[in-house]
Amino acid sequence: MRKIAEKLKKEIAEDPFMERCCITGSEAVSWEHCFCYGTRGQISEKWAIVPLRRDLNTSHPPVEVKELCRLISLERATKEDLAKYPKKNWEQEFNYLNNKYDKAKRESIKRKYGL
Repeated sequence: MRKIAEKLKKEIAEDPFMERCCITGSEAVSWEHCFCYGTRGQISEKWAIVPLRRDLNTSHPPVEVKELCRLISLERATKEDLAKYPKKNWEQEFNYLNNKYDKAKRESIKRKYGL
């Protein structure tokens, strides 16, 4: 796991979005890095980190949890954010996840994990 820089930690801690799990809405969260990029490892930027209930943020979270976190992360990213990582086809990633996790599927996952 890549260490989050102190400046970024402070910025994340001040963001109301980061107070509750992005899937269940619970308050006991840790921060999940959603993406890795080449040899750089985990992308340690605000858009690429989401709040996740602690018991879901394990070294091997369920695939649907990991993918939904990635979709939420991409929804928060700007084109400028993604442009920093040109070797990744972000549009393809977003379209795949957005088609896989429509509104009904998202609600189903939320219910499954306790909301």
